Amino acid sequence: MSNEGKAPLRIIVFGATGMVGAGVLREALDSSEVGSVLSIGRHPCGVEHPKLRELLLSDLFDFAAVESQLVGYDACIWAIGISSMGLDEAAYARVTEELTLVWARALLRLNPEFSFCYCSGVGADGRAMWARVRQRVEGALKAMPFRHAGVVRPGFIRPGPGIRSRTRFYQAGLVLLKPLFPLFPFFVRTFPFLFTTSEILGRAMLRIIEGQADRYILESADINRLGA
Repeated sequence: MSNEGKAPLRIIVFGATGMVGAGVLREALDSSEVGSVLSIGRHPCGVEHPKLRELLLSDLFDFAAVESQLVGYDACIWAIGISSMGLDEAAYARVTEELTLVWARALLRLNPEFSFCYCSGVGADGRAMWARVRQRVEGALKAMPFRHAGVVRPGFIRPGPGIRSRTRFYQAGLVLLKPLFPLFPFFVRTFPFLFTTSEILGRAMLRIIEGQADRYILESADINRLGA
């Protein structure tokens, strides 16, 4: 996609220390469509790049003092996620729902022509507690007047080189499956509804905020098609 005639995007990435966020950040920094990236989180992402600036907050719910630094951006990619294991609905929703929507509303208020991409998960259309919470987030974001908005629901993600999952059980599974990583292009082609890669997912999320998606919710096969 050519960037001729368009100003490079200024984007905000949440969750760049996690597997999905790190993949998105890598693709954003490599993209000619992206001019600058603001990574917001509690911990440094460990990446240095001329396009990248970090904003570290000890409490992500408390950002009133830095709102002036959030103006002038085009889009946000939200990749913060936690496991629901061992949590009740209120505790899970505190991060998954409340934190997401507090930031989404604030960023839209500060940047009226704003786009938003949210990382959900495969199975979010189900009846489990975590899925109900995800559905509420997806619906609330869809109702907001973003310029472009979309949700990705990836299945199994093969991370790019040097990228790790912060979810212990997922990372353990990745270690066991690492010998099969060379076969992942075959898996993605043959079972696109189950498998994707952090590179494909990152490109798909960028294309959502660029307005290239043809639907609001993208399941794994849609992600692979858009991010190819």
